[in-house]
Amino acid sequence: MMGRKADMRQTASRRVLITGCSSGFGLLTAVRAAKEGFDVVATVRDLRRSEVLEHALEAAGTKATIDQMDVTDAGQIKRIAEKYSPLDVLVNNAGILVTGSFLDLSDQEVRQIFETNYFGAMALTRAVAGPMLERRQGRIINVASLAGIVGYPYNAAYAASKHALIGFSQSIRVELAPFGVEVISVEPGFHWTKILCSNARVSEHFYDRQNPLFEYNRGYLRAMTEEMLPWASRPETVADCIVRLMSLPRPRGRYVIGRDARVAMLCRWLGLMGWLERFVVHRIDRARRVEIARESRRKAGRRLQRQRREEGVTTP
Repeated sequence: MMGRKADMRQTASRRVLITGCSSGFGLLTAVRAAKEGFDVVATVRDLRRSEVLEHALEAAGTKATIDQMDVTDAGQIKRIAEKYSPLDVLVNNAGILVTGSFLDLSDQEVRQIFETNYFGAMALTRAVAGPMLERRQGRIINVASLAGIVGYPYNAAYAASKHALIGFSQSIRVELAPFGVEVISVEPGFHWTKILCSNARVSEHFYDRQNPLFEYNRGYLRAMTEEMLPWASRPETVADCIVRLMSLPRPRGRYVIGRDARVAMLCRWLGLMGWLERFVVHRIDRARRVEIARESRRKAGRRLQRQRREEGVTTP
């Protein structure tokens, strides 16, 4: 018990800024960090969506400061960085995903993904790094993705933005090391969060039948729902890892998390990525053919119903 109290006193003096806390990893991490005794500043893009976080904190019997910040807004980044300086830990978690083949994604959607997932994280890191360098201590945790290592079909812009975030993390880790500032990249596979469920978005032209990849878009969604998501892990495992990394002595530079992530990394290590890609292509194509067959049956059913209605009208 004494050890636990000592840990709480130690973490209570450490201020942690976490972005993207309205749901998913950010929300869970904020609640767990606050419960561990950290001085948590949890930011959300829209304060109207902070209610779930407030309820979660209350249910956990803990408190955190909730503030508004859109990581694509330079003015809001500057305000938050100045208001809560100095920070001991920054967790760049805010991110968006727009599903669709790269042919479907509009330029605006691609830029929006990069502005949030990469440029926003980079800008906020730059804004808070100065005081960390002066104090010669600090920790930056960037929440990337397995997608940034192996790619995700029909999520090319998301994968590219996370690849950029991993490269950014690896680069500045060396730059900031002489100043006692540590940089860690957390790279989860599929986990049950709202970015894959209720907050999921599809591209503007996802259902454009003129696109040669239209049928494969739908096949991907079916394959994702029926064959990929069952591999998804609980998001709590990622939140627990991030909170542990806030105070872990001598952390590694990168952490890959999740059942599917471990399988993918094993295939990569064994030189089996070509096999894995062919496996994914086969699954998506099979799901595409299932979708085509189901649509054909639906159309046939509608034709039959229309025919029966017409016969009912004309038959004496």
